[in-house]
Amino acid sequence: MTFSTWMAEPVYSGEESRARITALSGKTRAESNEFTTGLTRTTTNLELRVQGWQIDLGQGRRCMGLARVEAVWKITEIKVDVAREYPPGGCQYRVIRTHEDEHVAISRDTFRHWTPQAESVLRNAAARINPRISTASADAVTAEFKDQLTAAMRPTFEAFANELRVRNAAIDTPGNYRRVNGQCPSW
Repeated sequence: MTFSTWMAEPVYSGEESRARITALSGKTRAESNEFTTGLTRTTTNLELRVQGWQIDLGQGRRCMGLARVEAVWKITEIKVDVAREYPPGGCQYRVIRTHEDEHVAISRDTFRHWTPQAESVLRNAAARINPRISTASADAVTAEFKDQLTAAMRPTFEAFANELRVRNAAIDTPGNYRRVNGQCPSW
């Protein structure tokens, strides 16, 4: 089994309005406390390539097992929006961008933190897949192996996503927003 990782570079945009960023964040205007001026969204993906082996037993039956697993866990996108009401060069843009860069760092750090766990879970799940005798096609059995591995990874990826939400929420508090916004003379 091979397991590797890859992280996209953040992409910054100033095209969205504050209202659109609030909508993208999933918060209502009341929940946003009028502080939604930027948003960082991180997307991850696991690419799995699974190969099997088979021994023909005759009469349409074959013994099939897992031969190789190649996994690449990726941060496929880090999209950072800064509200278009705050153009580059101004104080507001600078403090919003600094705050959003904290979210970028949290995404990357959390991803790195969960990488050994993800690899371990996948390695253990692959080791538990026993060979089996079947009349199904080799492709169908290999697809079943891949489905088993994906299902085994789900709790780890859910835990990663939960930690990411918690860590991001820790800096998205009204008190922190007031502190950040207080760095500029006007909004």
